[in-house]
Amino acid sequence: MLDIEMRWLSQYQLRSGNPEVRRKAAAALCEAPHPGAIPALAIAAHDEEPEVRRLAVSALAKLDTEKRLGPLLEALRDRDAEVQRIAILGLKKADDPRIGREAALLLRHGRAEVRSAAAHVLEARGWQPSGPEEEVWLAVAQGQFANAATYGEIAVPALQTAVENGPYSLAVSAVQALGQIGGEGALKPLLHALRSPDMAVCVAAIDAVGRLGYQEAIEPLVSLLRHHDTHVRLASVEALGALNAVAALPALVQSLTDGEWEVRRAAVEALGRLRDTRGVEPVIEKLKDPDGDVREAAAMALAILGDPRAIGPLVLALGDPASGTRRLAAAALSRIDENWAATPEARQAAEQLHTLLQGKDSDARYFAEQLLGRQEKVAQKRVAPTQPPTQPKTDRQRLAVSIFSTLLAAQDRDVRQAAAEALGRLGEQRSQSALTRALTDVDIGVRAAAQKALEALRTTTSN
Repeated sequence: MLDIEMRWLSQYQLRSGNPEVRRKAAAALCEAPHPGAIPALAIAAHDEEPEVRRLAVSALAKLDTEKRLGPLLEALRDRDAEVQRIAILGLKKADDPRIGREAALLLRHGRAEVRSAAAHVLEARGWQPSGPEEEVWLAVAQGQFANAATYGEIAVPALQTAVENGPYSLAVSAVQALGQIGGEGALKPLLHALRSPDMAVCVAAIDAVGRLGYQEAIEPLVSLLRHHDTHVRLASVEALGALNAVAALPALVQSLTDGEWEVRRAAVEALGRLRDTRGVEPVIEKLKDPDGDVREAAAMALAILGDPRAIGPLVLALGDPASGTRRLAAAALSRIDENWAATPEARQAAEQLHTLLQGKDSDARYFAEQLLGRQEKVAQKRVAPTQPPTQPKTDRQRLAVSIFSTLLAAQDRDVRQAAAEALGRLGEQRSQSALTRALTDVDIGVRAAAQKALEALRTTTSN
């Protein structure tokens, strides 16, 4: 008798003008639903408060009677996604042909949780798509984005919905699927994804537009060079380099002063790829960067640019404290001019280098003097060590990290995976950002290798 009175009171309170009273009444009925409360719950399912509607629909979903079907089917059109999700799941075991039709429509819903619930109900009912378009929406609702991408441009609307409304983990996968499709159809949603507030989604879109060669992305990428997130700035610089965006050269030069060494290194590499003579002087300046990786990248970029203006600064770089920079500077000099030692630029820099080397470590002196020994005008007294100095382990590792980080952007997925595995074995914390970006790689093997490498880095840090 007491239970009946309590149910009656709760049903009465559902008509209260106080939202909190209605919410508590709906919660009480949801905890112990009864078929006799269906009329009151059906009214509460249209309450102005979303939480009241959710509780009322949850109560209806728990009942095992056909009388609940009408209110639940109406709830499928509710303006609140959670109400819709609860309603469709509540209809999972009901035997009514309308449920399949309504669930199929919900596959196109803007919210991932509603699409997923609809797909779950349809699967339980043995529903089959009527054509490729429904197959795509079902695949996206089930999170099978790579499968959806195999349908080509027909999958773009469904993937675009997942990008714009899904949680970041699904949105990243949807962006990668759009990158698989490519073409004009994928351009607009990928450009839109560049404006995503989520870093991972934005980076995935940047990687996709750079790889697909969308020249339309250059202007948006330039604007992202001022982004607050380092990963976004880094990915943008790399994409502009991949796009051979000569128009972005002034912006890339500005990135040479970025506060993060990885961004500066990537900007140097991008300017090298552009092969534009306007980038020579700015890259030369980075031979003096405080970070060794940036200086190494500058030497490599100058080798690609091949401009004689770099000979003098590269000669001075032969006295760099980092052996990796010294060796790359020597290689760059040979590439610019096989007879670089006889050039006026080299002769002018030689005496300055000799002065700079006073008091430097013996490795640097020996290395530079051996290279400069071919110059007739460089007269120095030196005592060569009995054995050529070996490259310090730390310098070798820094150079290796720089090389393998660059290889993470290679076209060959086997190369990218091997680079990720190598970075994991090196255990250098400086590779963390590059490996984090590799978590969004289009290839599952590369992503797995990057994840394993990052776990190895964390283990190294904790120890």
